[in-house]
Amino acid sequence: MVTLDAVHASNTALVQSQPLVAVFFGGTSGIGHYTLSALATAEGSRSGKGLRAYIVGRKAQAAENIIAECRALCGHANAEFIFIQATDLSLLRDVDRVCAEILSLEEAKSQNPRIDYLMLTQGGAPFQPRKDTKEGLDITMSLMYYSRMRALTKLLPLLTQSPLPATIISVFAAGFEGKLYADDLSLRNPELYSYTQARSHMIYMHTWFMETVAERNPEKLRLVHIFPGLVLGPAFQNPELPAWFRVLWRWVFVPLFGRLVSVPAGECGARMLDLASMRYPARGGEGGGDGDVVTGTDGTPGSGVYSLGWKGESNINLKAYEKFDQLEMRATVWDHTMKAFETIEAGDVFKD
Repeated sequence: MVTLDAVHASNTALVQSQPLVAVFFGGTSGIGHYTLSALATAEGSRSGKGLRAYIVGRKAQAAENIIAECRALCGHANAEFIFIQATDLSLLRDVDRVCAEILSLEEAKSQNPRIDYLMLTQGGAPFQPRKDTKEGLDITMSLMYYSRMRALTKLLPLLTQSPLPATIISVFAAGFEGKLYADDLSLRNPELYSYTQARSHMIYMHTWFMETVAERNPEKLRLVHIFPGLVLGPAFQNPELPAWFRVLWRWVFVPLFGRLVSVPAGECGARMLDLASMRYPARGGEGGGDGDVVTGTDGTPGSGVYSLGWKGESNINLKAYEKFDQLEMRATVWDHTMKAFETIEAGDVFKD
């Protein structure tokens, strides 16, 4: 386990290393909000060198409240918080619009435009039946996989300009791999689709897509897929969740077990920020620092792509991946995902 002392030390080193540029998809609630607050706190209390944060979300009022909070936490003028309003991030065309706005703003604001830290937490309510967007993707799989990888690829020109190197974090369900139907990655067969099965597909696809990105951008990126633990936040009262789940959650689980098994919001945010530390080096890059280099998804330390549990330790289920030809599946997932991107960008409906 990475101790909280080590977490705070690495966060101090991060904000003192250089002025930082960060982007938070889903930054107006939950873990995105907690991590942004942790960054603002570190920047303000640890004599940071400057911060510019782009906050992507749907709710302008929530963004205004969070920006006011972060300005107070930061406590100095050399910090800028910019709200980018999203309409529906399950649609790749909306992701493209948001990314284009970030690219344009960052290039206008800096002589050295870049992104040092990208957090992807956009998502929807689990346990729902399949429902396709007008672009042809299941809404759950789009929010938690396709739109996140689309944001990653669209922002690569800025991410690869970070000297740190850049940290990319997707918060979901790393380590919970189950079955995979390699000939139906988007689960078109209604007999195969369930939330649990979709979750398993998205975990595998995160790993293989990120490994390809890391291989194509050596020494430039550290890519993390993380299960954050149980973090009590607004997502669990999402009205799209089944009523039975919300009732049991609010009146049974939280009162009886919440404090015993949950990760406090402040600790969660600090640990998410710590993923930019040298414990998680880029592929082919240098690592080390206050802790040991963490094992990557290919089973070797410091491989540049990491599947993590909430304590910051590797939870990669290597046995689950031994069933597959890794090179073949990386190519299959990459080609499938890029075909979805290209089809939708052309204005067509993705059907594979």
